[in-house]
Amino acid sequence: MHMPPFALVLTAAGSSLRFSSAFAEGEGVKKEFLKIDGHTVLYRAAEPFFELPGLSAVVVTCREGAEDETLVAMEDLVDVGSVPMLFIRGGATRQVSVHLALERLAALDLPFEYVAVHDGARPFVTPDLIVRTLAMAYTTRSGAMPALAVTDSVRRIDAAGRIVELPRREGLVRVQTPQVFDFSKLLDAHRKAQGDDATDDGEIFVSAGYECFVIEGDEANRKITYESDIPDARAQVMEYVRARDRGREDRAHDEMFRSFVHQGGGQ
Repeated sequence: MHMPPFALVLTAAGSSLRFSSAFAEGEGVKKEFLKIDGHTVLYRAAEPFFELPGLSAVVVTCREGAEDETLVAMEDLVDVGSVPMLFIRGGATRQVSVHLALERLAALDLPFEYVAVHDGARPFVTPDLIVRTLAMAYTTRSGAMPALAVTDSVRRIDAAGRIVELPRREGLVRVQTPQVFDFSKLLDAHRKAQGDDATDDGEIFVSAGYECFVIEGDEANRKITYESDIPDARAQVMEYVRARDRGREDRAHDEMFRSFVHQGGGQ
């Protein structure tokens, strides 16, 4: 298959509340910044895309106040000069964050036809999964995503925990990322969504009237969600908080010193 030019939106603007709030006092630590086998979760989520020749640009969405930390978490990928990389502050919802990223991509005026949207907390994605998803989007000139069959029985419950519906599992799937779309169609879908609280871009795409297809997903392509998903997460979080606090104290001290000298206090 011809590898069409494509851009990547890597989402890392979430709060990670389920992951670190239970054991990190004060400001939590984003799971994307922790490491698995020597590399950050965010780096591992992005690196397989850089192995493909069609990658034309990358936009990483960041939580407010975490822009520098997000850049550091991308490790040496920021030095890949052949691929433009932008870091932007995300919005209040995932939809707003992705929409902002798509608008930035549109402003770049680069010759890509497709865009992949991938969770920064999915560090086990493979080039093969990316290529197969991209191939489906290219073949259909629409949208595609990896998905896994639902093998357990599913039930719908109410707020009290009572079962209120017994849906059949046939035809139900669990969707993953990366999700790949015709860029112009996804941009149009997000412009129509305007603050939609959808949980993924496929929902936004289909709601706008476009077709989206699935390919076979990968059970290994799981999303880091809970502390147990990273064996030494607690120790990493505590060390990360200590290092971050030391760095902030050092910067504050340096700024005070520069201000003191600038005002003549050091003469």
